[in-house]
Amino acid sequence: MNSKMIFMDPKIECGDEYFPNLYNLKIKSGGEDLIGSMLTSGEKGPCPTIILLHGFPGYEDNHDLAHSLRRCGINVLIFHYRGCWGVKGRFSFSNCIEDVKNVIDFVTDKKNIITYKIDKKNIFLVGHSMGGFLTLTHCTDRRIKASVAISPYDFGLKGCVMKEDEEELKDGINMFSTAILPLNDTDTMTLVKEVMINGDMWRLSNKAEELSKEKILIIAATVDDVGPNNLHHIPLMKEIYKYNKNNVKEIFINTDHSYSNKRILLSKIVAEYIENIYNG
Repeated sequence: MNSKMIFMDPKIECGDEYFPNLYNLKIKSGGEDLIGSMLTSGEKGPCPTIILLHGFPGYEDNHDLAHSLRRCGINVLIFHYRGCWGVKGRFSFSNCIEDVKNVIDFVTDKKNIITYKIDKKNIFLVGHSMGGFLTLTHCTDRRIKASVAISPYDFGLKGCVMKEDEEELKDGINMFSTAILPLNDTDTMTLVKEVMINGDMWRLSNKAEELSKEKILIIAATVDDVGPNNLHHIPLMKEIYKYNKNNVKEIFINTDHSYSNKRILLSKIVAEYIENIYNG
């Protein structure tokens, strides 16, 4: 792979033997078909492969990041979770957690490894916001080489603080209510109750020792008013660094939660980190 290619179109023409492609996917999870796509790199392969996880509910879907990384010689799989954006089934955070596990199963299936020229020794998770939470929830899976969590929103921690702080509860209700439109078979208070019930089990800091053993880059936005760093980033890093300061890296970017004015920089940082791991 070549991280510098995020800025350039590949020197490939239609009709060449190896050409970038986009495959529509249906991935079974909980009895439903997750709708997704595999963007293949156009390299001979086998190719490093990223599972790119969008946030809650996915208004920012990070397709620009998918194409940037694909140009570097990486396959990128993108998909929607159960119960959102037209995928059948009920949306819940528990289902999202299960969906990611099933997508990892998909990219490590022998048939799919051959079909999409996947390098099974170089499978990465990259996720934004809720996708970052899901990334850190699954990065300890032995099939994952390394992970990038972009402004991970700790739903476990949010569930815990909403039980204790009325202002945090109001903030959670407000945020969850803005996400309901593309979601199926749920409502704001159902989701609020789900994270409150599962808060202690999902809280990322409770996995700090495990996380400290993994190759992870955590990117934080300095002006993040959706997942404030004093709640979602700084305490987590403090816990992780109690165990090990060498494996988990952190980078701050001066931008908002969606990285609205720093999309190219975001792509560059992610690509260079993965290239480092891949070449290492």
